[in-house]
Amino acid sequence: MDSPIVVAILVFLSIYFVFLLIRLLSDMIIVGIALSSAILAYNIKGHYSEFLSVLQESPFLTLFGVNLPTQPDTSAIYLIAIFIILIAILFCLPFLPFSATYRYMLGVEKPLFSEQAKVRGWILEELERNRYDDRGSDEEPTAKS
Repeated sequence: MDSPIVVAILVFLSIYFVFLLIRLLSDMIIVGIALSSAILAYNIKGHYSEFLSVLQESPFLTLFGVNLPTQPDTSAIYLIAIFIILIAILFCLPFLPFSATYRYMLGVEKPLFSEQAKVRGWILEELERNRYDDRGSDEEPTAKS
């Protein structure tokens, strides 16, 4: 167990396992962050004094030059909601590259074979339709699915 090769293999496997776990759970983590942020935003009015004390201790208010009133009003609630959104986005950023949804939207993930076959069918259908239009004959093109 004291062999350097065993330690190196354990380090490699543990790093691989952590990134695999992050990849598997990243969408759930992002949804969890969004859900907890929504719950926080729902409770702003009831726990306004706690939100106000946390924001006054943090540098956010002085950084943006904002003063919040001691009693909750609409603008203060929306301003706290904006801070919740910003903090939630910052928490989501490390998980975003591992998110399957995000990777699919960017086109990083390869499409499934059935999706590839469907697109190929559409391309063949259009090619056949173009050949029919170029010939100018009365025959209908045959669609292959």
